[in-house]
Amino acid sequence: MTASRSRSRRRACALIALLSGVAPVAAQQAVVTTQDASALEIGQAFLAHHGGQCYAILPTHVVTEAGRPALRREGTQGLLGESIDHADLGDDLSLARVAGGISSDCGTSALSIRRAVERLLQQGRLGTLRSVNGDGTVAQLGVTIVDDDGRGTLRVQPTHQGNPIRKGLSGSLLLIDGVSVGMLLSVNARSGIGTVVRIDTLMAKVDAHLMNPAPPAHAAPTPSAAVPATGPRVLAWSALPIDEAHRAANLTAGADAPAWASVPERWPVTIDLLAGEDLVTISGLILDGRGVDDAGQLPAHVEVFINPSGDARAWRAVTSLALDYRDGVARIALAPLRTRLLRLSFSATMDGGEVISLGRIGVLD
Repeated sequence: MTASRSRSRRRACALIALLSGVAPVAAQQAVVTTQDASALEIGQAFLAHHGGQCYAILPTHVVTEAGRPALRREGTQGLLGESIDHADLGDDLSLARVAGGISSDCGTSALSIRRAVERLLQQGRLGTLRSVNGDGTVAQLGVTIVDDDGRGTLRVQPTHQGNPIRKGLSGSLLLIDGVSVGMLLSVNARSGIGTVVRIDTLMAKVDAHLMNPAPPAHAAPTPSAAVPATGPRVLAWSALPIDEAHRAANLTAGADAPAWASVPERWPVTIDLLAGEDLVTISGLILDGRGVDDAGQLPAHVEVFINPSGDARAWRAVTSLALDYRDGVARIALAPLRTRLLRLSFSATMDGGEVISLGRIGVLD
């Protein structure tokens, strides 16, 4: 009876911890780079969703340095995204709306993030700065909390002097017992001490913006790359562009937008498209390479997948073929089929080089 009661008590405690947000932090962080230099790790972001939107919470100076931030979420899938716009919340804090594959797995609900951390801060002075490396792996740095000013700011220093808080960690989560209690804003270059905003202070600013949204302070330019009112729309991509001008979104953008171009870290390269808000019937695809300066950079082989339901496990291959361009355009005929999503998986370029590029993708109904 005693053992049974003990097991019941443990299960109850585990359930209470889960419901109150005490469980270890979930996969909800991303490394921030710039689309002009994807290998440069500029900072970190904390992901959350609200009202059907994916948001990145990060220091304003990271947004400024990145220009249009590109993000790679933690994990082996390498989900990528880019900021659409961002709102400056003050005190070096920003909230950015995010698009791309990263938005399909965007952390927890912003409203479910635990705010009550006073007891954790009183119980322990040892913590961990959790960040994401450029390859999606997670890094953790042990720190000691040396000061709590009582006004929403903590200061931390590494537990080992030989392992300092480096540039590029701004935006990292400060954890105590696996629970996020703050976000790193900056580090003093001389003392090595980092400044952290408490999570309750941070989320109070986020809540105020989400409950009373104001127009974004900084919106991404869209006139030449505007998405048509009808037709397919790029949702996700597996490789960052060579620069901001040659984004994957351009593949379904207006006529004036440049071509898409990328130097993939790994092959194949995938582009996911929304064929329609509901099920639509398609009979083929058009890959238009006329906006590409070097025809050798055009995709040489493609595998096409459909996904009628939108579920991550529902992808089904429908054809795989070498591409034949006539006057810069390749056409793919399909037996009429109904789907919501399309995935194009490119495994090589015409010249076998590292750069892949394509002008537009069209869908035939």
